[in-house]
Amino acid sequence: MLDNTTIAQILTTLLAFFIFAFIAKKMFWGPMLDTIAQRQAKIKGEFDKIDAMQRQVDQLQADYSKRMSDIEAEARLKLQEAMAQGKQIAEQVADQARRDSEATRLKAEQSIAIELDKARAELKQDVVRMTLSATEKLIRQNMDEPRQHALVTNFVEELGRR
Repeated sequence: MLDNTTIAQILTTLLAFFIFAFIAKKMFWGPMLDTIAQRQAKIKGEFDKIDAMQRQVDQLQADYSKRMSDIEAEARLKLQEAMAQGKQIAEQVADQARRDSEATRLKAEQSIAIELDKARAELKQDVVRMTLSATEKLIRQNMDEPRQHALVTNFVEELGRR
């Protein structure tokens, strides 16, 4: 069993413990709890900042994705416009080439017609000269030159009508 000294020691130890606990609570426990509370508040604040930053990053990513899709859509639109413009230019060039070739063909036809008319006129002159020469040799009469020219011209015109 317990004797009085042991009980006195236990009571003294308990009293010393409570006094120490009271002093520790006043001097150490309160400031330590305040420090822990401040540390918890600081940690909570950091997590709040991290969450806010994460929301910002998410928003920026969404904005970036939207901008990229807008840029891609705009690039596709510009490419389609450029292709349409290229087709239009190609059609204009082809039309111009057709018009130019038609104009060249018409000029060639006109040149041929002019050259043909010149050749006919030269042929007519040659026929007139040959006919005059032949007629003069055949007839051997003294006709004046204007009369001979009129006679041959009439002859050539009759040939041209036939």
